[in-house]
Amino acid sequence: MEAGIHLVLPIFGVIGVGLLAARFGILSDKAIDGIDKYAFTFALPALLFRALANTELPAELPWGLWLSYYGGVLIVWALCGAAAFLFLRRSPADSVIVGFGGGFSNTVMLGIPIILTAYGEEAGVPLFFILAFHGLTIFTIATFLLETTKPRGGKRLAPRAILGESLKGMVTNPVIVALALGITYGQLGLGIPGPADTALEMFARTGIPCALFSLGATLTRYEIKRSVGTAATISFFKLAVHPLIVFVLSFYVFGLSPLWVKVATTMAAMPTGVFSFVLASRYQAAPGAASSAVVLATALSLVTLTVMLNIFL
Repeated sequence: MEAGIHLVLPIFGVIGVGLLAARFGILSDKAIDGIDKYAFTFALPALLFRALANTELPAELPWGLWLSYYGGVLIVWALCGAAAFLFLRRSPADSVIVGFGGGFSNTVMLGIPIILTAYGEEAGVPLFFILAFHGLTIFTIATFLLETTKPRGGKRLAPRAILGESLKGMVTNPVIVALALGITYGQLGLGIPGPADTALEMFARTGIPCALFSLGATLTRYEIKRSVGTAATISFFKLAVHPLIVFVLSFYVFGLSPLWVKVATTMAAMPTGVFSFVLASRYQAAPGAASSAVVLATALSLVTLTVMLNIFL
């Protein structure tokens, strides 16, 4: 367990400091939001651009990676949603959110820092391919299902409008833009000029600690008192079932390289992302369960990620 502990404990230590800083009012909500915006808009994009600018893309499109990861997301989403509907007696809209929480990973604020820290810059390529269509795929499906089961204001959005919202969110996402620019620049073979590379490195060094700190601070905004049973169900599917399915698909079915198997499985093992609560609040579908799941899954992932990374490392 030593390798996993040495990697995970510092990461969750920074998350814990952020949580305490917010809990005791050392930093205001505005300050925390500023750190979060800096990490998401400047530091993490610089880190990803620099990691990918000198990386070669594989000759063929990674269909095995996409089918392994997104196939796992959809399978877990269906299983977790069905469990919520059949056994927890949740409404169709609530079941969509519960299933979404079981398959939606905290990709940016936790997934990127852990994966790049654990596996190095070489992990940037499979990470890019997973994140490139993450928002477009997952958010479009979630919005379509929620508009079908519980439309806002009693009026459903047209499929074209749903797709348009998702595309707009993707092209305006700094992380996605940085990934695309990094890959594109890398294919030109120009290399990053010395001063620019130094500036990017300075930004990049702040990306991981700022992202982890702001994640810990924002966790204080979510409750764990409500719908604990449903939150536990989401956490089980997210932290145990999801990575297991992605590992089986990537390793046994599609035979991906060891690094790509590790990246896909580790991303699947991330706790539930905070956007699940945002979506739940927007549609008033199981917001209590979504809020509790974010906190509970993040806390439990300290153990599950330690075990998994110890195996992989």
